[in-house]
Amino acid sequence: MKIRIAIVCPYYPWPPSVGGVETIVRSVSTELAKRGHEVYVITTPFDVTTLKQVTEYGVEERDGVTIYKLKPGKLKLGYARFLKNLREVIKEVKPDIVHEHNLHPHLIQLALWRSSIKYRLIAELHHPAVNLDFLTQKLAMPFTVLALKLISRDVDMFIAHTLIEKDWLRSKGIPDESISLIRFPAIPQRLLSIDIQTEMLGDVLYLGRIVPKKGVHILIKALNIVKQHLSNIKATIAGPAEPGYLKELKNLTERLNLKNNIMFSGVIKEEEKYALIKSHKVLVLPSLKEYTGGILLEAQALGIPVIATRVGAVPEMLIENETGLLVQPNNEFELAKAIKTLLSDSITYQSFSKKAREFAKNFTVEKAVENLEKVYYNVL
Repeated sequence: MKIRIAIVCPYYPWPPSVGGVETIVRSVSTELAKRGHEVYVITTPFDVTTLKQVTEYGVEERDGVTIYKLKPGKLKLGYARFLKNLREVIKEVKPDIVHEHNLHPHLIQLALWRSSIKYRLIAELHHPAVNLDFLTQKLAMPFTVLALKLISRDVDMFIAHTLIEKDWLRSKGIPDESISLIRFPAIPQRLLSIDIQTEMLGDVLYLGRIVPKKGVHILIKALNIVKQHLSNIKATIAGPAEPGYLKELKNLTERLNLKNNIMFSGVIKEEEKYALIKSHKVLVLPSLKEYTGGILLEAQALGIPVIATRVGAVPEMLIENETGLLVQPNNEFELAKAIKTLLSDSITYQSFSKKAREFAKNFTVEKAVENLEKVYYNVL
């Protein structure tokens, strides 16, 4: 049965907003469109990293998905924004289902409008209590949770990505029968079989947003320790960056005499991402705060062992001591030891690489969307 679906998310990779939530929204919306559903994404033309406008307002279509880029309201709590004319667009689209992302003001609006405009409402919150980056978010969270409890009866189903998120929703009074566990982030099935032929560029890769909470400065300090044992170690740091933080990282690299060991590659195009991952031996996610970290699954799907910090639901994204290593956040010594272990022990490395690909089979976009379709059909 064909369903008309409106997906509401303040940021989206078209315009090129790069982040975990945005990647999930894009992969799910395009997969739903491939399956014959009518898919609309309602968003803004702003980038989640810089919070700046990066393309024009209006409507466009990409990969079978119609994208409405609306003006945001002036009021902003962290990343949360009101979307101007959201109600008018929902009435124009006439969706069977509205699938909302994040615990943002538009969830409250969509819950209030549900009965008058007539649609089913799905809420995918991406565990909002894990990443509170702004003081305004921390101050607003108790009131936001209270609002969530008040409108929860007007949400037909909550999507939880992980066990810790499901437990958090339960703790806020959401009953079990109103929570569906669907494993996200997710990777395309094809990653599990492709063998990208590429030149080996380095040993260690960080790929993601370059912002303080990602702990890239800890990685640089760890590489300085590793260099004492592996003098020719090569690392790449890639992704969209906060300018001030990037400058700090480059200054740190220079102070530690690592300019010949670390390359800053800037933003990587989507079509270049997998080749970049395969051109390194290990992927590191040194986050101080994190929920899941989709890049961990992409690397494992390509047979690249991973090292990550024990934060959020990251431990659910790998098998410790089998597909990757976990370290404490903000600890360059533990991180350095993990990097040395995987780069120096070829037997352990090969075992991790083989098991990583097997583990990643549990997190394909196709499997996740198939489960999501079942949720849609059940609430209609």
